[in-house]
Amino acid sequence: MKGEVLGGRYRLEDRIGGGGMAWVWKAEDTLLHRPVAIKLLREEFVADEAFVRRFRQEAESAASLVHPNVVHVYDVGAENGMHYIVMELVEGETLKERILRQGPLPIGRSLQVATSVARALQAAHRKGIVHRDIKPQNILLTAEGRVKVTDFGIARAASGTTIVHTNTIIGSAHYFAPEQARGGFTDEKSDLYSLGAVLYEMLTGQPPFEGATPVAVALKHLQELPISPRRRRPEIPKSVEAIVTRLLEKDPAKRYAGADALLADLHRALDEIGEPMTEEDPPTATEPPNRGVRRTTPQRGPGRRRIWPWVVIALALALVVYGGARAFSAWIAVPNVKVAKVEGLSLTKATAKLKVQGLGSYVVGREHVSAPRNTVVNQNPAPGDVVKKGRVVQLLVSDGPRLVQVPNVVGQTIGQAEATLQAEKFQVRVVQVKSPEVKGNVVRQSPQAGTLPQGGTVHLYVSLGPSATQASIPDLTGDTLSTAESVMQALNVPITDVTYAYSTAQSGTVLDQSIAPGTQVAQNMNMTLTVSQGPPPEGGTGTPGGPDQITVTYTGQSSASVEVWLVDATGVSVLLNQTLQPNTPVPLTVSWQGSGRIEEYVNSNLVYSQPLPIQGGISTP
Repeated sequence: MKGEVLGGRYRLEDRIGGGGMAWVWKAEDTLLHRPVAIKLLREEFVADEAFVRRFRQEAESAASLVHPNVVHVYDVGAENGMHYIVMELVEGETLKERILRQGPLPIGRSLQVATSVARALQAAHRKGIVHRDIKPQNILLTAEGRVKVTDFGIARAASGTTIVHTNTIIGSAHYFAPEQARGGFTDEKSDLYSLGAVLYEMLTGQPPFEGATPVAVALKHLQELPISPRRRRPEIPKSVEAIVTRLLEKDPAKRYAGADALLADLHRALDEIGEPMTEEDPPTATEPPNRGVRRTTPQRGPGRRRIWPWVVIALALALVVYGGARAFSAWIAVPNVKVAKVEGLSLTKATAKLKVQGLGSYVVGREHVSAPRNTVVNQNPAPGDVVKKGRVVQLLVSDGPRLVQVPNVVGQTIGQAEATLQAEKFQVRVVQVKSPEVKGNVVRQSPQAGTLPQGGTVHLYVSLGPSATQASIPDLTGDTLSTAESVMQALNVPITDVTYAYSTAQSGTVLDQSIAPGTQVAQNMNMTLTVSQGPPPEGGTGTPGGPDQITVTYTGQSSASVEVWLVDATGVSVLLNQTLQPNTPVPLTVSWQGSGRIEEYVNSNLVYSQPLPIQGGISTP
């Protein structure tokens, strides 16, 4: 088939893909000298005359849809029993390929792609065209980052005949709306449900429902609720989760009324995390110029020139200048804040600390580093930078150390074992123990063969021979307390006391030991360790305050989300985060370090801020 010319102008070059209904070929339009994509219907569909007729009607309808986010249909034809569609050739990959290759997309990029698809649906729905098969495989990402939706109209042609005749499901059950799964009426809201399933997969890396068969997945769309996106990816903002939840409502009446309402929420969510709307904005539609009509204007004598257009222009310019000045003044009036340092804090504490400052936060990526998982390792703007209140701070978050396989070296000589482990970039600690094994051989290792963070420490228990009566004390600094206890228990040198001290070392890490490393001691000799309790609180340890008993009472007219935060020398802590009914008292016990204050938010708005101690209770509208 390669080299064959269709319609006297489209030369087939290479087959570049295919799906359940058609093969996709790259071809050359020899008339316009441009590359195109051609979809050739599979043979089993060509035999169905009713389907072919409906297919041509829908494809011709889709050809009228011209939009920056839609793959343009150029032509529809048939030749030698082959029915085909000629389309714009999009260089890039499908959204499905991107997710399989990359995993979950950044939250901002997921919203941008959803916005582009929603714009395509908005344009189609205004023309009365329903896609009916929105899925990542039908969303193309160009090399320049543009988003293109393809296959408009084809699913409707399939649903009109093929499903009836073959009793098969066309498209992907992972993205079907419940009404599609049951074979009911589908409309614009069915497309929005499918877009919700696609957005869910972009955010979490997997569709909302999985199953062994398409029928099993379809039943879940009908009967089950998907796992919350935030359970699978905690950094997803609540506003974004709310969009997904509304799109995936099983009752169409509870979904968005149309793409316009969805786009408004997507724009707000993008603005909330400080991302631009999309890479491209569709051009504003304009009326075509009048052709073939000549108009004449009466001539006016001297001194009769029209003045009113200039008056209108002058007034418009004045309004623009006034509005711009008001907008600039409003921007200037926004207070400045000095960005707090959140590097080294957990993502939850970092987000809370920035929120207290009136700043937003957005996770731009994750990396495997030595810091514990979900610890902020970098921020932009940097700590101390002065920015406008409301600015979004970009956070780079640790995904924890990369885990690597630990080889089993039990039975090797100490020299062989050290060489094996150091070649894999592990640290080695040697613990000499009394053992009937050959002197100098490794009789045990901790951890045993398995996984360990890259660069981690492996303890090797090396035989001193059966005649040994003393133990050689190893260097325990840098080990966790539990590891140190395990090592010393094997040596029969118990740890009798542990003291704690502030340190830049990670909490729970051994800082010092009462017996120097390498010391030969009699077994059952006691040992004391000094262990890190983490860095000191900001501004020093401060003076402990409390505990105080306070009562929070929300006095509004209807239920509301109420959050109570404690801000003190140790950072930010959440004391209360729940929906409260009016006039329902909630008792709280508050203890703080150094100077502290209580912040209360109602529906995310700061309504109360008071230094501690507080006498009595908090009553807020």
